Amino acid sequence: MSIFRLQRLHAVYPGATGFTLAGIDLEIGEGESVGLLGPNGAGKSTLLRVLAGFLPPSQGRLLFEDGDLALLSPRERARKIAFLPQSVQFAFPMRVWDIVEMGRHPHQGRFRSPSKQDHRVCERSLELCDALSLRDRPFQELSGGEQQRVLLASALAQTPRVLLLDEPTKALDLAHQGSLLALLRRLQRSEKLTLVCATHDLNLAGILLDRVVLLKGGRVLAQGEPRKVLTARRIRSLYGTTVEGIGHRGRRIFFLSSPQGGVR
Repeated sequence: MSIFRLQRLHAVYPGATGFTLAGIDLEIGEGESVGLLGPNGAGKSTLLRVLAGFLPPSQGRLLFEDGDLALLSPRERARKIAFLPQSVQFAFPMRVWDIVEMGRHPHQGRFRSPSKQDHRVCERSLELCDALSLRDRPFQELSGGEQQRVLLASALAQTPRVLLLDEPTKALDLAHQGSLLALLRRLQRSEKLTLVCATHDLNLAGILLDRVVLLKGGRVLAQGEPRKVLTARRIRSLYGTTVEGIGHRGRRIFFLSSPQGGVR
C-alpha cells in the first residue's frame, strides 16, 4: 500500500523563477525506507518540505493515504508526519524533557496541560532513542549525537506514521553516525515507520534504505533498490565525480577514486 503518491508534481518557492521540482512521479510504500540523493540544489530538501505539507505543489497531485494532503489541517498532518530538519535552533535554553514534550502538541487541546498519556509517550520516546537519562539535562550542553537523539525522540512523541529526515548525519562524527543509523533501522521496524531521508551519504543509503531516488535539476534521474541504482557510472553522472565501489554483505560501499582512478 502506498502512503505517498506524487503525480506529475511541480513545486516552486514563492518569488522564485522556474520550478524547483518539475514533473515528479513517485510512490512511497507504507513502512518503506526511501533515500533522496543528489547534488546541492537537486531538490531533495524541497521534496521533503512538499511531503511534510510545508510547501504546496504548484502543479500535479500529492496524495497521502489516498487523500489530498492539502486537505489535512496542520494539526492533522503533524499527527501523521514528523519532520526532522538539518538543524534546530532554540531562542532560549531548554531542558530535554521540554523539547520532547513539544512533540505532543498536535495531540493536545488548546491551553490543555500535558496528560498522563502525554507523559508516558514522551518517556517511551526517550527510551526508544536511548536518551531517557538525558531528560533533565539542558539541551544546549549535549553533544551533537545526543542532541540528534533528543530531536528524534521529540519527533517520535508525535506518534507519526511517517518520519522525514533532512541529512540526519550531517553534523555527526563516524561513531555517532553509526549509532544513529542503527537506531533508525530499529525504530523503523519496531514503530512500523515510513522513513524518507535526504542525504549525500551513499553508504548510509546503501546500508539503511530499501530504495533510493536520485534527483538532479528537480527531476527524478533514477529510482530503485540501492544495489541496482547506485552504480559508479550513475553516481558520476549525478555528482560529476568518480567513485569506486566494493561489495560487502550484499551491499556496495563507495569511496572517492584517486584522480587517476577509473570508473568501475
